[in-house]
Amino acid sequence: MEAQLDYEITITHKGNYVHVNAQGIGSYEGAVDLWQQVVDACEQHQCFNVLGEQYLFRNLSTHEALNYPELFKKVGITKKHRIAWVDKNPRTREMTEFCRNILANRLVGNGRLFKDLESAKQWLLGQGPEKSSQ
Repeated sequence: MEAQLDYEITITHKGNYVHVNAQGIGSYEGAVDLWQQVVDACEQHQCFNVLGEQYLFRNLSTHEALNYPELFKKVGITKKHRIAWVDKNPRTREMTEFCRNILANRLVGNGRLFKDLESAKQWLLGQGPEKSSQ
């Protein structure tokens, strides 16, 4: 039986990037579903720049976060995907940053976490200084 996923994902191809908007209750199963949809959209449009924004109401556990490199490999996220991500909820942002650091430390994916959408978009499209949260 499939778990109930309490979130909404909107993925829109914007020409030179794919825009992802995720809102709702965060979960590991939801993350697998979200990233699989992102990979599918990137393949469909042959566009591997991803601008994402999320507002989720639940953090992943540390164990779930540690599984993120395996999740990315399972769904097919590779170095060709350039991901600029914004977590709009201050309560989940620290865990999102932890996930990003785990991925970076394991050399999985190519992404950054940002505090605002405009900085993320500029980095993604190479239009300005790197103003990541790092």
